[in-house]
Amino acid sequence: MDFLGLSDKTVLVCGVANRKSVAYHVGRVLAEAGAKVVYVVRSPQRRESVARLLGGAEIYVCDVEREEEIARLRDQVAARHATLDGLVHSIAFADYDESPRPFHETSKKAFLRSIDVSCYSLIALARAFQDLLAADASVVTISISTTRMASENYGFMAPVKAALDSSMVFLAKSFSRFS
Repeated sequence: MDFLGLSDKTVLVCGVANRKSVAYHVGRVLAEAGAKVVYVVRSPQRRESVARLLGGAEIYVCDVEREEEIARLRDQVAARHATLDGLVHSIAFADYDESPRPFHETSKKAFLRSIDVSCYSLIALARAFQDLLAADASVVTISISTTRMASENYGFMAPVKAALDSSMVFLAKSFSRFS
């Protein structure tokens, strides 16, 4: 029984790092439900380690900090898949260059890089793949929002993830205009 309705659907899963990654488990569940899962990792080295983990899976490399790599990824995926039925964004990065420090001591460079990788990459990927998405496709991101309380041990990633949550809402509204 295809409870999730994913048989013969193609889903792009971005952000697999290892067996503990949320993206790894999302991809596993999608594949078990019958979907064709296409993976995206951040580096050639990561591709090698993930390939050992996933066997013969289709895996692409994309550093989401580089617009040209996102465009190349889109072209590579489009060459093999005319349509995507889903895009899963499970990408996060925090540049904790030193031991934990109070939030107000977060450097601008570290904060903005985390916003770029963890949040803006969702917008950039969705825009790049917009014309490949089926009319009923889903764009999903993985987040943990702590906007109602300050979680000290999460550091500056709490406001970064809050930005991601807000971006997803605005992305849905923006995408609703062309569907």
